[in-house]
Amino acid sequence: MVKLFLLCFFLILNGCTSFKKDFVDCPKVISPKKAAESIVKSKNKLPVYIGFRGIDAYCIKDDDNIEMEISVNVRAIRKDTQIEDLVPVNISIVSTDLNNKEYERDDYSYSQFLLKGSKIVDRATIFDIKIPNGGKVYLGIR
Repeated sequence: MVKLFLLCFFLILNGCTSFKKDFVDCPKVISPKKAAESIVKSKNKLPVYIGFRGIDAYCIKDDDNIEMEISVNVRAIRKDTQIEDLVPVNISIVSTDLNNKEYERDDYSYSQFLLKGSKIVDRATIFDIKIPNGGKVYLGIR
């Protein structure tokens, strides 16, 4: 019985080592100025600045593609902090091939909560996207 247990344990352990991931340098993420920030109207019709405050990414080689996991920090800034509010945020991330043809897209929409008394609110959102070798990544906010 012990031999059977040890055999199963080593088979499982050996199987786990075959899932080694090859981390690679991520392609540069491009966000044109007009796509990196915007002034939008909140639920209460007040102007709110929305923009990217930073990104963190890591990439793994996957056959002819690169799999990127990217964390995007979105910052909301408003002048009137007297009330709680919601601001709509629409983010798009697109990968393209060598010919700059769209390869994969991920769109995400949510409402960012603005607590009473808070002038600046940050929120991180995580995306996964595949990029062909030699491709590019575009990030935008609407």
